[in-house]
Amino acid sequence: MSKQIKDSEETKRKIILAAKKEFANKGFSGARMSSIASIAGVNQALLHYHFESKEKLYRNIFHLAFGDDINQYAEKFGKIIDSWDETPDIELCAVIYLLINTHLGAHDDDINRIMAREIAEGHGIIHEFVKNYLMPRIVILEGIIKCGIKEGIFEISNPMLFIINLISFITDYIHGEEFIKGTVWYDQLYRDKKNTLYNYAIETAFKALRPSGKELKYPELSREKKNILDKIINEYIKIISPI
Repeated sequence: MSKQIKDSEETKRKIILAAKKEFANKGFSGARMSSIASIAGVNQALLHYHFESKEKLYRNIFHLAFGDDINQYAEKFGKIIDSWDETPDIELCAVIYLLINTHLGAHDDDINRIMAREIAEGHGIIHEFVKNYLMPRIVILEGIIKCGIKEGIFEISNPMLFIINLISFITDYIHGEEFIKGTVWYDQLYRDKKNTLYNYAIETAFKALRPSGKELKYPELSREKKNILDKIINEYIKIISPI
């Protein structure tokens, strides 16, 4: 990579990091390109050269967090799971493991604040990204649940609601850590958060999905499979590292 290209990429990274802070603090409506340029330490003309407008810069942040590169990561994960030729309960364990560790590894308070402001302001971009990027990934998980129902491994009346509840719990647990710090409950909830969250999510998921009258069993991922998933998770974290 030439020095010119490297400098250009570094400038874009600085702008994106500055924009993330500005949008997190002020929302889309309140953010100013002049303020972003000042935080990034670049002149405003250079900011417009790279991103043209505030909306394009805003969209770029969402695209880095949820867009095509992340879709490629999700597709790679799906192919690996398919290659295992495992039962749906093991596949579900793999998905839960992946969800927890990617959320923990890629947790970003600024992105979460941007999303909260986006929902409050009703700007609409988040709806576009949920429809185009997040929902197709949820549908993949829904397919695992439906396959398990067909094979008599799972029983649930509404797989999509189960999935939304599972994802919401994982994200709320991770986002809630800052609120619990310094309290008497912190060690109980977060001392070993990766294993605590995974074990609890597995327990609640399989209790919810257990068919009536069947013995409750918790499937286990092998160390080999976890190592494979850890490699994918690390690749994912590198993908979103620019923001």
